[in-house]
Formats: sequence, structure tokens, C-alpha cells
Amino acid sequence: MSRTPQTEMVTGAVWYQPGDEIPDVDQKLYALQNQCTDCNICEVACSLVHSPDGIVNPLLARLKVNHSPQVGKRAPTHGFGFAADICHHCGNPPPCAEVCPADAFYYDPKTNVAVIAQDKCIGCMECVPGCPFDVIFVAPDGELLKCDLCGGEPACVEACATRPELNNVGKQYNRAPVLFHADSATYRAVLQDKPEPRDEVGMMQAMLEKGMVSSAA
Repeated sequence: MSRTPQTEMVTGAVWYQPGDEIPDVDQKLYALQNQCTDCNICEVACSLVHSPDGIVNPLLARLKVNHSPQVGKRAPTHGFGFAADICHHCGNPPPCAEVCPADAFYYDPKTNVAVIAQDKCIGCMECVPGCPFDVIFVAPDGELLKCDLCGGEPACVEACATRPELNNVGKQYNRAPVLFHADSATYRAVLQDKPEPRDEVGMMQAMLEKGMVSSAA
């Protein structure tokens, strides 16, 4: 069964000639390792914004939630055991583009991200093993899917739920997401932030404190 190819959320197309110097991507996707709660909303949002006919299908997402991430040889001692497999937007030209025999990659002039031109892609899948991070995905109909950063405003980041801050203490949550669209310096600063406990005030507790209800006791 045929399907309309997913759309690219870019602001244009720049084609470089062999030997041209291609600027690297400044702001990339980052994920806090092992803080993903497996809500899968990032996959839903990605498939939705790229679908030309409004289909919500995580199999069409350009990032995936890994349910059994391998972190070295040790099992994670903190967190939830899930990780977001996202494009690393390697230095340009990225390995996936370099191995493409059809020269089917162009560059978004706004973000410098390498994007697959579906009308030039011949479906050889050379880019799939060519990606060192295994983040070029194959749709059920064979279409090759690579993150295009949604033209600079990633839908997955906008949809990402807030991450848990202290995993073993009550209902304390950090209001920051698991996914970030930032430069490396900003991401390093996020990694250095220390968790700060905060109370989660329930609705009944808040109403009692404001005198809106009275205690049965």
C-alpha cells in the first residue's frame, strides 16, 4: 500500500559541491541519559508534524525511545532504564551523507542540518549502516527517516514531558524536559545543575491552606 512521503520541516535546500566546506550544526538535540520515562510523546509528536495527512504513528518517527539502552557494561543505578535515540548531527558532511550513492542529502540553510531529499533517495539504505549511532530509521514502507530538527524548532522538544528530579522521593519533579535543543555549552550547564527538592502541593492541601475547605478532623 502506497503512502505519501513524510514532509521535511526545513526552510529551504542548499546543495554543496564535492570539496565545499559545509558549516556544522550549532544547536543539536540532546537527551538527559536515563531520565526518559518512556511516555513516547516525542515519537507521537515527531510522526504527527511530519505527516502530510495527520497520521499519528510512532513507526514514522525520526527518533526512538530505547527500552534497553546499553551504558557501557554496567546497568544504570539511577533513573528509569530508557534512553532517547536521537540524531547526533555529526560534523558536516555526516557519515550518512558521505556514503549516499545518489547524493540525496541537502542542507537546511537555517540549521545546517543534513536532510534526505525523498525524491532523490533510491532506497539503497547505505545510510542506515553508515550512521555510527543507528539513528536513521526505516518506515514500514521503506522510506528512510532522518531528523531534520523541524527547521530549528523540534516538535519532540516542545512535547517532551518534564523529567523526574529525585527518583526515590515522593512527588518531586524538575520542570525541565529530558530533550534539549541547544548548543553544547548550554547542555553542559544543564548537566552540572544540582537537583533541588521541592514540595508538590496537592489540590486538597492547597485548598485547605487557602481556607476554601475545612478539615474533617
